This record gives sequence, C-alpha cells and structure tokens, in this order.
Amino acid sequence: MSSLPVCRAALSAPFLQFLDDNGRDPSPLLKRLRIDKRKLTTPTLYLPSHVVSLIVDSASKTTGHDDIGFYAAQYVNNQALHPEFQHHLASSEGLTDFLDALISFQHLQGSHFKLWFEYLNGELKICHQSSLKATNKSYEHANEFTTFLIIKLLKDQLGASWQPNYLAFDHQSSPKAKIVGQTAEKKVFYGTDFSYVPVSLNVNDLQPFRRQPNQRHCCSMARVKGVVDTFWQEEHFGIDFVAHLFGVSERTLQRLFIQHNSSFRDYLNQKKIEKSMVLLQQGHSVQAVAEKLNYSDPSNFSRAMKKHLKQTPTQYLKSLSLSS
Repeated sequence: MSSLPVCRAALSAPFLQFLDDNGRDPSPLLKRLRIDKRKLTTPTLYLPSHVVSLIVDSASKTTGHDDIGFYAAQYVNNQALHPEFQHHLASSEGLTDFLDALISFQHLQGSHFKLWFEYLNGELKICHQSSLKATNKSYEHANEFTTFLIIKLLKDQLGASWQPNYLAFDHQSSPKAKIVGQTAEKKVFYGTDFSYVPVSLNVNDLQPFRRQPNQRHCCSMARVKGVVDTFWQEEHFGIDFVAHLFGVSERTLQRLFIQHNSSFRDYLNQKKIEKSMVLLQQGHSVQAVAEKLNYSDPSNFSRAMKKHLKQTPTQYLKSLSLSS
C-alpha cells in the first residue's frame, strides 16, 4: 500500500447501494467502522482507503458476488465523482479533451490509485494501479471497479455499445463470466504488470494535452491531518480512532508526526483551540466551550489555550474587546 492513501468517501456509495438492492442492511457494518452514513455523501470528504476496502470486502462477502467491482461500477452516478472532476469530464470536447481531463483531475478522487497512459501500435492503454496491497482482500475488487468505471466514462465518448477488445488485470483470478462478457473478443488477461483498458486509436487523431496534472494528497501527513480535521469532534476521538481508519498502528502515526516535528496531541489541541476561539467569539462561556470540546474541566481548557496562544480564555476575550 502506498503511504496512508485516501479516497473520496462517496466512492463507497455504489457498494452500499448494491448491498441495499440485494436486501442487505449496511448499517451494522458502518456502525462497526464508526462511520456515519450521512457523512459519506459529503462531496469533499476523503476517507482512508483502508476503510473503503473494508466496506467493499464486506459487500462482496455479504452478497456472495466476487465480481462486485463490476456491479458497483454500474451504480456510479455523479455523486461518486468529485464535482469538479465530473464537470471537466462532462464538458470535454472530444476524446483527447476527455483523456486530458481524466489524467489531469484524477487526484480529485484521492490517492488510492494512480492512472497513466501508454500507447503502442495503434492501441492506447488507460493504465491504473491500486494503492492497496496485492494481498488485501479488496485488491481485485478495486481493480475491477476502476476498470469498469473507466469503461463507463469512455462510453460517454465512444458510444453506449462500445466495448474494449479485451481487458488486463494485474491480480490473479479465475475468469469471471460477467467480466469476460464485457469484452468484444471475450478475453481477459490476469497477472499482467498493471491493469489497463485498451482503446484502439490512431495516434494522429490525438491532440496535445492542455492541462498539467495536479498532485493533491501527495503527502502522508496531509492525508492524516485531513482525516483528523474531518473527525476530531466525534465523541471519544483519539489517535486510536485514526489508526483504526487507516488500518495501521498508533505507533506508525506517532512516528509520522515526529518526522514532521509535531505530535498527534499537539495537532489535536491546535484544532481544539482554533474551534474554541470561534466559540468564544460567538459569545459562549468558558465553561460551555470546555464542555463542548471535551475538556475534563475549564482549568484544563485554560491551560491548553495558554500553551498555544500565550493567553487564557479570559485574556483572549479581553483582547477581543480592546480591538473592537
């Protein structure tokens, strides 16, 4: 697995919908993961890929579908794509512009996979590779989901009846009838160097790409902080919760913070102090703020604020009144 990858929470929606449509209630699974289903629809929310892989694996086992990646891709709607990504794909003018948008804005979906192109002898390969470990139970589901998501998007450009001549996956598997049936030549190759969707294309028909690919989510620290920023106000939030979401040990996260000359506790306290400043400005009492931010008592809140701001809550409020 690449270092602590994240993906859009909404990518779990097709798998949850597939569970629903097959008479399986996803609520117990989400409760075990301590994830609020309503949060998953937040357009800008990113989750550790580990969490989404657990949802995918559970959906496959519960429904008995080892080809769930294919089926889930059929449930993909605008919600599963980042709004900006969806906009650029929908407004692309021709195949070249579509491919340009696909490669340039893939980062908006997260860091859970990488996408690139290779061209040889009249064939463009849209290549992809999951950031999950190959031993992860959801690895092949992730590969198949990404492949059929790409195919679904390509059909908007090449026509609803278009099919790739064959498909290639880097995982090992027995042929799956539903997947084989989606190819023109009824061929699927497994154990290739990477997974890809082939498109027959004359290179002379391609125009130069206009955009420069972005590298959002490129830093492990940024990804961890993004998750902390999302969930830190949850009850009983702590480093154990973040480690649980990423599927790593608490020590791994502690080492990561140390490498950046910080600590999990310091960053969490920083979030609390930033929030407390907003609440104090809104007129909440010191005691109310301390309770809201889960400090054991107001004195602990005062000490924490003094450490980070060099001011107690009372001094901070006084400075606000003097500056107004």
